[in-house]
Formats: sequence, C-alpha cells, structure tokens
Amino acid sequence: MNYRVKLIALSVLVAFLSACDSSDNEDQIITTSKGDILFVSMLPNPDGQTGSSYMQLIDNLDPASYDNKSAIPVPFGSAPILIDNDVYILPGWTEETDVFKKYTRIDGKLQLTAQLTLPENSGATHLVAKDNKIYVSFAKRGTIFIINKSTFKKDSEIDISSYGVGDNNPDPGCMIIRDDLLYVGLNQMVGGYYPALERPAADVLIIDTKTDKVVKMITENKTGISQATRPVDPQSIFMDEQKNIYVVCLGAFGAHPTHKAGILRIKAGETEFDDSYNMVVNNTAIEGESNKANVLWMVQYAGNNKLYATANIPAYHGDPVNYIEDRTVESVEIDLANKTIKNLGIPRSNSFGMSVGMYKNQIIFGLATTDSNGFYTYDLTSKKTSDNAIITVTGYPSGIRSFNDN
Repeated sequence: MNYRVKLIALSVLVAFLSACDSSDNEDQIITTSKGDILFVSMLPNPDGQTGSSYMQLIDNLDPASYDNKSAIPVPFGSAPILIDNDVYILPGWTEETDVFKKYTRIDGKLQLTAQLTLPENSGATHLVAKDNKIYVSFAKRGTIFIINKSTFKKDSEIDISSYGVGDNNPDPGCMIIRDDLLYVGLNQMVGGYYPALERPAADVLIIDTKTDKVVKMITENKTGISQATRPVDPQSIFMDEQKNIYVVCLGAFGAHPTHKAGILRIKAGETEFDDSYNMVVNNTAIEGESNKANVLWMVQYAGNNKLYATANIPAYHGDPVNYIEDRTVESVEIDLANKTIKNLGIPRSNSFGMSVGMYKNQIIFGLATTDSNGFYTYDLTSKKTSDNAIITVTGYPSGIRSFNDN
C-alpha cells in the first residue's frame, strides 16, 4: 500500500469513525459532569482504526484539564448530535455496537432516556428531526429510517438503494431539512471509502418530508467536486441566514487526482445546485500558508459568511507517514462570499485532533499539537487566538458542541 493510499485509508477511518429496551440495566444517571458544552476525546489503539471514545459536559471555557473518569463511553469516533437538550449517539462506522442511544440533559447532567437496537453494521452516522420524526441515515445499508421521536421506535424506512452509482448503495451521509424537504448528502462510495474514479461528481437526494417520498437526486459534475458531506461531521451541510444550503464535499480524500474537495450551494427556494457558486478547496490559496488543503475535516458556520474549519495540508506528512507525529491539520477561516481561506495561526494538529465548534462568541478548535491535546479558541470580536490550549484533555479532542449553539 503506497503512501497516499495509507494516509487516506487511515484518515478516512478516523474521519468516519468523526424508550429504553427492557434489557437495559444501565444506571440511568451515568455522569457526574454537567454544563453547557459537550466534548469528545478519542484514544486510538496503535492501528488507528479502533479504540475508545468518551463524551462529557463542562461548564465553561475556563482553563482546566479533564480526564475521562466521569465521562460516558461512546462508539469510537462517534459524533454526538445535539437537538435542544437531547444528545443522540449513533453506532457510526465501527461494528462495536448497534445500539442507538438518546441522552437528555436534566439539571445540567446527561441521563440516558431512550435506546433502540438498529440493524447490525448499519453505518448509522447522522440524523435530523422534524416534528415527531427522526430521520437516520444508514451509510452501509442505503436506507433512511424514520423513528418516532416519542416512542423511540422505528415507524418506517425510505429505500434509496436505487440511487446508488456503481452499486446499490448511495452511502447517505449528513442531512438537513429546509421548507419540508430533506436534503441528503450522498458519498457514492464504491468498494471502499471512495467514489468511482471516473465520476468526479457530487449528489444530493431530496425527500419530501410530508410524504417521505424521494423527489429527485441532484448532481453537480462540472467542477470535479465530489462526495457530498462527511458522515461524522453534522455541520458538513448547513444553512446561512438567508436559508441558502451549503454542502461541504470530501473529494475522495485526495485519493483521485480528478476529484476535488470543495463547497457547493443550493440557494434558498431552489432545489438544484447553484451553477453560479462553487469553491474548490484544492485550488484555493491559503493566506498565511504556502501549501494548499485537500480536505476540510470538520466545519462550523458562525454567521456573516464565515466558516471555520480544520483543513488537511498533505504537504506536512512525513515519509514514512506517522499519523501521530505528523501535524497536517490547520485551523482556518473561510469567507464563503469571497471564496478565500485564511490560516488562523494556531499550531497544527495530527489527524486525530480535528474538531471545531462554537460557544457564544468563541470558535473552539480541538487539536492534538506538539504542545498539548486540547481546545484552542478564536474570539470572533477581538480576532485573537489563544496562545495555548485553554482546556487540555486525556486523549485526542475529536469533537465539541454547545447546547447554546445547536
């Protein structure tokens, strides 16, 4: 396996891995931590493909160090999804569990309030909710489950296998609902983690939530941008203040030279890709950085056309590649209107620390730098970054979300 394939294979795995059953004997109060901010730390095994992950709550961004003694175990690389005061934990891409869990923040603490066993090896990674329905995308099964929010039981499912290109699974990723329409990013992976070499294109499936029937699949195939949304980054499809939908695309993780990572747009009131807008990440110079990025690992929209991201800079990989020691992940600001990228000057991270979130007026970057594993901040008002990690953690900081901003 050559350098590029090794790098991408591990990065993809790290990136994707991003009413209680009567058999449940788990203590309902399972953590002593409480607060407004939820973060996830990851402890990979030497293979980098398996390991342990933990989530916990904290009160604020005051300087502190946290271990995992009071944290909740979650599937390796799992990306918690916050809706109101609920935290949803899906099995993700690993095969360590098939149980879908819901935790509710009660008196500032997380309490397990529901769980449901899903089909095995489903690759369930993302969900959105509307009224009393929860839509769950199953990346490994080419289907979308509809779960009753009140009973936490399956009501029905939407078979989308016929929209697969090259096989019978379009690999649904992240989703968003706008104007009663569900927009589903499709990864269209064939025989692995990449789309077909000969098809550099991005697909989004549109479903009517009033009927739960597919309306159509839309495709952008003019720019080379491919692989719509990153399944374990809930923010990889988002809306701005005008209700324009932006779709962050992976570009085959740099595995195929003709495939590009980038950002596409579906304008408010429309159901086609906006031909007047695209941003190809691979072709965009980064202010304050001499090299270009090939993937946006995690993103956070902060309003006013500003998107914050952890971008992979392949030029910083060593030879041979060392996934722990190589610091290739850079914290950047993207101006969506001007299609520019700026390096924020925060120390680079390895590919296990790549999270980005928002708390009040601060952008938070979870990074594993040469100095520390933890969370750095960027103040949106002062435009200043923290000199060091404000919060340090045990493991790699792989996710952070805020109940104030979900």
